Amino acid sequence: MSDRAHVTNIEALERFRSNLLLFVERAGLILDEVSDDVKRTRIWLQSEQRMKLEHEMKRKQRDLEMLEQEMFTARLSNLQNAKTGLTMQINKRRREMRELETTMRAVAAWLRNFDSAVEPEARKVEKLRHLMDTDTKNALNFLAEAIRNLDAYTSGESPG
Repeated sequence: MSDRAHVTNIEALERFRSNLLLFVERAGLILDEVSDDVKRTRIWLQSEQRMKLEHEMKRKQRDLEMLEQEMFTARLSNLQNAKTGLTMQINKRRREMRELETTMRAVAAWLRNFDSAVEPEARKVEKLRHLMDTDTKNALNFLAEAIRNLDAYTSGESPG
């Protein structure tokens, strides 16, 4: 039996280590992007979307008030054709406002349920990020040490 092992290809370990390092970097970027998307979605629900819908509701309310004022004027003038067209426009504007109110309620419900629906999954992403940071760092250090030891072994030195 031989006193020494037959080590032939340390480069394979080096390639594996470099590929693992690239994987860790890419995976980290993707996990960071997921976390950022969760934060951006919360901000969108809390402020941007709500403000946009409120602004739209105020605009539609002003338009409706103007149409109702025109309808009042048309009634006083007894203009039948104008009243028919204005009635259709008023009904359309009221439908749009009801749809907008439904959307606003949906956004409020999404925001209320955001923590219970999204946060458990976001915590899983953070846990995976932590594992990637710690376990793969340890694996990369282990591989680097193994490569050094094998290189020293093949050159005849005693590994430190």
